[in-house]
Amino acid sequence: MLNVPNILSLLRIIIALTAPFFLIDGSLQMRLFVGGICTFAVLTDWVDGWYARKYNAVTKIGKILDPIADKALVIVVFSVLAYLDVLSFLWVLPIVLREVIITIYRFIFLQKNKVVAAVKSGKIKTVMQMFTLGLAYTLFMLNRHFPEFFFSFYWVILYIALSVTVFLTLHSGYVFFKNNWLLIKRVHNLA
Repeated sequence: MLNVPNILSLLRIIIALTAPFFLIDGSLQMRLFVGGICTFAVLTDWVDGWYARKYNAVTKIGKILDPIADKALVIVVFSVLAYLDVLSFLWVLPIVLREVIITIYRFIFLQKNKVVAAVKSGKIKTVMQMFTLGLAYTLFMLNRHFPEFFFSFYWVILYIALSVTVFLTLHSGYVFFKNNWLLIKRVHNLA
């Protein structure tokens, strides 16, 4: 069902899978444009959830599309920033692994006609991931294009944000497995 929230989620997926790559060889103008487009994508995450709840437009496909859009944006932007040496792949790896594993399980559950909606720990994790991405992008832009405004202690702020982000990402993964353990056991014929 293509309603407003689902269209916004699809738009976010398209942005996530295309826009961040323009950071790699982009000019200052292109990188500013990409930052604006990705900020728009993050804002649509809030808008589609608000709209779906306010106008009773929550759908099963929306419960799947929304977290996939978030995960696509997080994985691609974190990976591109790691490629650009803004942060180490060691910070990105646990985030990517958690997002991929949870997404795989969501699809497995979907095949069993079980839709697992996001819970509070996952939503908090997503907010922190988006904040950290915005911070990393800002530091990248300052360092590359406005070095006179860049100070090395900014990296400390980024590492603190990354530490909190990785912790929340792994914790929300734990909560996902804890909340869905019986279903996971059934999927793997362990029950």
